[in-house]
Order: sequence, then structure tokens, then C-alpha cells
Amino acid sequence: MKVTPFFTSVSIALSSLVFAGCASFERGVPQEVVILSFPSESSVYINGDAAGITPMEIALPRKMTHEIRLEKAGYNAAVKYFTPVPNEKAENFIRFGLQEDLGYYVDLEPGTMKAELKSGLVPGSTGGDPFARLAQRALAADAQLEAGEITPLEHKYIIEQILEFFESRS
Repeated sequence: MKVTPFFTSVSIALSSLVFAGCASFERGVPQEVVILSFPSESSVYINGDAAGITPMEIALPRKMTHEIRLEKAGYNAAVKYFTPVPNEKAENFIRFGLQEDLGYYVDLEPGTMKAELKSGLVPGSTGGDPFARLAQRALAADAQLEAGEITPLEHKYIIEQILEFFESRS
């Protein structure tokens, strides 16, 4: 019997659908999530892979935890997680079959992730002369603003972080 090209292409299409579906069963169907940061335009790494710049919206598989790392020059990196948690559907129905396999009974939380990156100018300790150290850090932030390395909003944010640090230590 001679196999026609039509049947060959159909069988290839079906096998690729089955194999592609296996990944969906393992990781779940995608869910749209939002990643925000302050300051914005931070680099986003999802599970160690570069994914883009904040703010961003991306679809992630539902059935697995995702590590989100945010980086921006002059700031300490922030690490957060999207975690699958049972949703309302998990409480109302008996869970089995295709919906269970595809992860329809869980949602990634939080749906919108907000991260505030801490400036590298915030010290780890107050030092021997806290006032001098505070002034030194504030002047460094002023110099970054004058050089155009940071925006006025970022400058305000950095100064607030520095003041908060020294306030909490007094």
C-alpha cells in the first residue's frame, strides 16, 4: 500500500500535537502575569533566563513555581516568586481529567508582581559617624542625578531609602 502525502502530513501533525501537549501536561497551560518594578526598566530573568525589561506582561506555565530576578545597575537585585495556588475551581469540582492535567485548578500568585529594588547607596551599617555617612550617601545620589545616571524620581526614591535606613537605626 502506498502512503499518500496527505496521510503522512496528518500523522506528523498529530504526533507533534501529542508531543507538544506533553509539555503542557507537565507544566500546565500558560497564565498571563504582570511584572512591575521601581525603578522601571529593570532587567527580568525568569528561572535564570533573560526575559525582558519591566514593566512587562508574560505568559507562564501554571503548574510550576517561577523564580523572577530583577536587576538594574546601581541597585541590589530583587528575587521574587510566582507560585501555583489552588483557585476557586479547585474547591467546586471533583478534579480529574484534562483540566487537572493542564493545571486549570491552580493560578499563579501573585497575578501582578511589584518589586522595589534597594539602591546600592543604602549602607549596611551606620558606621562611626552616622551623620557623615548619611551625608556622603546623599551627596553620591545627588552626583548621580547631576550626571544624568538617574531620574529625579529615582533620586527621590534613593534619598527616601537612605533616610529610612538611618531613621530605623536611631
